[in-house]
Amino acid sequence: MNAKMGTNAEGGGSGSNGQGAGASNTQVNVNAGQSVGVGNIPGNVITPRDMGQLVEQFLKLRPPQFNGIGDPELAPRWIEKLEKIFGVLICTDEEKVLLAVYQLDGTANDWWKATKDGVFPKGTALSWTTFTEVFNDKYFLETARESKLVEFQNLRQGHLTVDQYEAEFARLSMYAPRYVEDPLEKMRRFRDGLRPELRSQMIAMNLRTYKEVDEWGQMIERDMRERSTVSGSRFPVPRDNRQWGKRPMTNPRRFVPPVRRNIGKPPLQSSLNCRLCGRRHGNGACSIRTDACFKCGQVGHQMRFCPNQTQMARPQGLRPQTRHLAVAPQNEVVRPLA
Repeated sequence: MNAKMGTNAEGGGSGSNGQGAGASNTQVNVNAGQSVGVGNIPGNVITPRDMGQLVEQFLKLRPPQFNGIGDPELAPRWIEKLEKIFGVLICTDEEKVLLAVYQLDGTANDWWKATKDGVFPKGTALSWTTFTEVFNDKYFLETARESKLVEFQNLRQGHLTVDQYEAEFARLSMYAPRYVEDPLEKMRRFRDGLRPELRSQMIAMNLRTYKEVDEWGQMIERDMRERSTVSGSRFPVPRDNRQWGKRPMTNPRRFVPPVRRNIGKPPLQSSLNCRLCGRRHGNGACSIRTDACFKCGQVGHQMRFCPNQTQMARPQGLRPQTRHLAVAPQNEVVRPLA
């Protein structure tokens, strides 16, 4: 088999550069096949030229390597990124295992060398599901999975924007598949984690899908933020400070809150007073709005400079102090009386 692969690789390119690339890809194919024993599986022979092209296309997509060190969450993330690439290349199960093994590095590669014969004995077909199960058992322990499950169950929007909350919900839901299998249950769990002022409106609107709750939540939140900015509310909606992850809204519509009317209720007494000056002036123009004098209503001066202003009233209870002189006999000093 190795001799056949070498012959095909040498004929795969024109010139020295083409031959070098073909030889390199063939070497990758040989090593990968030896690692998992694919050459011993009857009827599972992959054409060297096809595998070489697949590896070349795979590496162009810059797949991540995995060395088994660091945060346990890196393990399922690595699998997730590889599966996205496999979806683009339309890989078979055997190809997925070969390409994934090629990206193992360091201690992870050492682990696979010691484990592969027990996972895929000679004559056993390669299975991507089997590989991911063994891989997760090693690098994504049960305790780590339970921790992520609890984190998903306790997830609430809090200070996050709806967009940020949705991204976190999607990230953690991969660790709780049984909670999001049913679309209606997924929608309810996402909706119930929203802040109360948003959740109440979502319930009233009777939305039925996860996507609808996400989109309407973002629109209502944006409307609330705009109104709080205009009115100077003391309770502004959290701002989205991220510069990434912005998704285009499909069919964006501005949310218009329902108009409340006091039907059948008498108007409050305070409604008769002007909102600007606090006084009652009926249908007449407000002095503040027209910049007129509060005293005479004329334009051009303020009340304190009003020409019609009378002598300022004296405070009640105070009398002007007068000086009384007592008539004294001649040659006596006249003293003022208190």
